[in-house]
Amino acid sequence: MAAVRHKVASTPSVLPDVRCLVRAAADTFNLGLDTTEYAVLVAVELVTNAIRATDKPITLRMFVGRNGFHIEVHDHSEAEPKKCVPDLTMPTEPVPDDAPDPHGWGLRIVEELSRDHGVRNERGGKTTWAVLRITSVRRHALP
Repeated sequence: MAAVRHKVASTPSVLPDVRCLVRAAADTFNLGLDTTEYAVLVAVELVTNAIRATDKPITLRMFVGRNGFHIEVHDHSEAEPKKCVPDLTMPTEPVPDDAPDPHGWGLRIVEELSRDHGVRNERGGKTTWAVLRITSVRRHALP
C-alpha cells in the first residue's frame, strides 16, 4: 500500500488538522483503535517539535511497513529535537492562565508509544520518525 503524504504549515493552528489527517490515514490502512490513538499522539508530538524548529512547511508521511505503522515528519531545520526532563514539581501557588506551557514530554511520549523512533539528517533538514506496533485491525461489518 502506498504512503499518505501531507504538507502542513509550521503553525500550532494545524494540530487539529494533523489529528484528522492521522485518523483518516489510519482508517485508510484499516488500523485498530489503539494504534490509531497512539499514532495521533505521536504525530502531534513530532509535528509540534517541527513547528518549534522551523517556520517553513512541514511534510507528514504515513505508511504501513513490515514492522508496523510508520510516521515521518520532515522539517527544514537541521537541529535535532532534544529530550528534556519535564518539571514534575507541584506549584506552590496558582498557575496563571497565561503561564507558558510546560515542555519536555513530547519525545518521552513518542518513546513510550512507539516500537522504534529516531531522526534522519537529510539535505535541507531532517526527518523525525516513529514506528508503532499495529495492535489490532479494525473489522468492518458485512453488508
